[in-house]
Amino acid sequence: MKPWNAPPGTGPRSWEFFPSLTAKKLPHGFSLRTSVIDRAPPLADLGIDPDRVVEAEQPHGDRIAFVEDAACRLYSGVDGLLTECRGVALKIRVADCAAVYLFDPEIPAIGLVHSGRRGSEARIVVKAIEGFRKRWSTPAERLIVQISPCIRPPHYEVDFARQIREQARSLGVRSLFDCGTCTACHLDRYFSYRAEKGKTGRMWAVAMLAP
Repeated sequence: MKPWNAPPGTGPRSWEFFPSLTAKKLPHGFSLRTSVIDRAPPLADLGIDPDRVVEAEQPHGDRIAFVEDAACRLYSGVDGLLTECRGVALKIRVADCAAVYLFDPEIPAIGLVHSGRRGSEARIVVKAIEGFRKRWSTPAERLIVQISPCIRPPHYEVDFARQIREQARSLGVRSLFDCGTCTACHLDRYFSYRAEKGKTGRMWAVAMLAP
């Protein structure tokens, strides 16, 4: 995966990037495994101000929040964030669950959703897509949807990435991208809660509309 606009010093050791979003020049990243479990990835490499990052609490539910500014740094009780605010970065953390990026390049507006087994069964991505429609009248056909690395069969009994794809397609999403990578298969690059029996770190998924 190639960076959208990598600043000097940014390389594959810190972040990876999705061509579907890079092509639209959307600042984003998916952090890679580090030798220190709780080390924060370098947001500055992405041109993101750490003081303007908001994140979801991620209780494995289906609630979505609309972000109006960076005043609230943590949105309790939600697993998805949507915004049209420029310069405010959205963040979720995963270690087998999928991070789902959503982008309407016309508004523009972005979303980040945490969707594992429970979130996918609760159809949280469907609710995020409906959130775009209700808030910005975004047709599903205009959305770009990108699924991050996540755990997949045979390392996990449920193929929730497939569920996410099927749900998005059922609403009419055409620009749907899945990197197809299993976190448990690549412990040199990713943390995996299942493969490492809970003793592991988290990858960060971030996205921001450029100021």
